[in-house]
Formats: sequence, structure tokens, C-alpha cells
Amino acid sequence: MNNIEELLNKEKERMDNLIVPNEMEDRLRSSLNNIPNKKRKRNFKIKVASIILAFLVLSYNADTLAFYGKKLIGYENVMNGTLQELNNLGKGQLIDKSHTFSNGVKISVDGIMLDDNNMVIFYTIYSPNGNVMDISNDIHIRITGIGNRLFTYGGQGHANEDDTELKWVISTHQVPMFFEKTINFYVELNKDIPEDGTIEFKIDRTQALGKGIKIPINKKVELDQRNITIQTLTASPTTTVVKGQIQDIFDLGLDYINKDRFRPEKLEMALIVNGEEIARQSAGMSTSMKGTNFEITYDALPKDIKDLQLKLIAFGGDHDTNEVIKLEKGETKQLKILDQDISIEKIYEKDGNTYITFTTEENIALSRV
Repeated sequence: MNNIEELLNKEKERMDNLIVPNEMEDRLRSSLNNIPNKKRKRNFKIKVASIILAFLVLSYNADTLAFYGKKLIGYENVMNGTLQELNNLGKGQLIDKSHTFSNGVKISVDGIMLDDNNMVIFYTIYSPNGNVMDISNDIHIRITGIGNRLFTYGGQGHANEDDTELKWVISTHQVPMFFEKTINFYVELNKDIPEDGTIEFKIDRTQALGKGIKIPINKKVELDQRNITIQTLTASPTTTVVKGQIQDIFDLGLDYINKDRFRPEKLEMALIVNGEEIARQSAGMSTSMKGTNFEITYDALPKDIKDLQLKLIAFGGDHDTNEVIKLEKGETKQLKILDQDISIEKIYEKDGNTYITFTTEENIALSRV
């Protein structure tokens, strides 16, 4: 379907360049004069009717042809419900560019979907030898924008039954900036002799999915030892992203000076809309000069929203404690560290080693003793 317009243009160009022989008109007039008038009129009416019918059919189905031409084919097993719905509506931008390696392996960027939260890229790995799953392990992909700005990403893929084709859907964790028009999809194949190539494509923002809605929240969740600040919620056609902060740069500095560092490792938060939990897609944390921040990505919000809630499910991390405890063999001891109860149940020696049995709550672990 992607090539229909190109084929029609080529056929039009061929017809326009046809050269009619000089004697053609005389032959046609002579043949027409030998046909009875009734038959000529009948043939003429049939031709006119056929032309009108063809015009009506093509005009009626022009939008349908364009609609199906924009849909991505073969990604049904790897799209979530939101992306399938957008694809069925013909949303997104077709790319249809590829790079082929010397061994016949082909990488094709089929299309993208762009909104305020991320850029979704649909690409295909093709291997004529029926070993596409093995080949995919040898392929490294890097996505860059202006000034080689790197896009990190995550996603999932699905191979066909004969293992010749692998469809991937990936979402970038950054959005192209408003002045970024060119994206470079760099592919490297580390198989036998390493090869690389770049698939370059332009972003057409007229085909973007639309603007997102950014809601400022700026609410703190108070815990025993820390506060979590939920800063914003951004809803777009593809995803819903919640961003927040665990520590600012001032808190990080104080912890370092006081030797009471905290390294967050686990944060689970549920997004509940109209009493139903929205599926979580990914989550991440980062520490920089801006502090320790988190970002959680969920599926897109439903259209009719009556009630929206964020619920903290779990939060934890690694604390510096620097506690010194004196022990004696055969003695049990009850401890309280950071308001957590810890029991030393047993101390004994065996084969030249000393063994200590600790008991803690299920969600507590002694990372360094």
C-alpha cells in the first residue's frame, strides 16, 4: 500500500510520454465510419458509463486507500491496546527506510508515533536464513538527534513462526526537541565481520499525535525517614508519565556531610482511574546535580475520567547506619536501627568460621555487616 502513489505517478508519466503514430487518426476514422451508428452510440455510452463509475469508485475510496496505506502491518502481537487503537485510526508517520547488510540481514524503520511524552519507533529485523532471533542478539542500535544527542529506549519484540522476521516496538525516554528534525537510527551487526549503517529520517510534526496535558501536582508523601515529592503528571495519546523527586541537591549534600547517605532502590506507585489500575510500563531513577529524581510510565488514560488517584505501594533503599554492636558467643540481642527491629538469634563457630543468625522483618535486609 505504501507504493500505490508511486506506481500511479509512474503510470501517469508513461501515459503522458506515449507517442501516437501520424497515421493513427486516419485509421481510427476509417474504422469508425464502417461501424453502424447504433453500435457506435452504444459503445460510446458504455465507455462513458465506465469512466464515470471508475471515477466515483476511486473518489469514494480515496480516503480509505490513504487510511489503510498509513497503517502499520504485522505489529499486532507486539503493540499494547493503546498503540493498536492509534494504529487502527491511521495515526503516526510512515518512514519505510531500511539498511541491508552484506549477509542479507535487513533492518527497516517502518514508522514512528510522536507525542509530548515519547517517540515510539516501529522497526523490523529480517534474516533470510531463518535465524532472526540469533541475529537480533548481535545487533546493536543507537538512536541520536542533533549534535549526536543520545536517546535511551526500551521496548519489546515478536518473531514470526519461520524465524525470518522480528518486529520491534520501542519507546524513547526522551522527546525530540522542537528544533530537532532529523533522527539517526544507527545499527551495528557484530556477526563474523562487523558492519554498521545509519537509517536517517525526518520528523514530520504535522503527523504527531497531538499535545499532551501536563498537570502540576507538587504533593509530598511523608514517610518515616524520607519525603517523596510527586511533581507532575503528563498525559499524552500514548502514555501517562508521573515525575517526582526523592532528594534535592541540598538533601544529598547534607547526607554526605552527616555520613547518612540514602540510596533509593525501589519505588512502586499505582495510578488508579475510575477505580481501575492503569498498567505500568516502566520506571526509573537517576541522581544528578538536580538531586535524585524518578519517572514512572503508565499506559494512556481513558477518555472519560471521573476520579484519578496515585497510591504509594512500596518504597525502599540502602541506608548508611555505621552502628557498632558488641557481641558475645551464646548471647542473643535485640536491636533497633532506624526504627527497625533486628534480633541476633545465634552466634557460633564451625570449621574455623564464625556464624551469626539475624532475624528482621521481611522487607529489611542487612546489605553490609
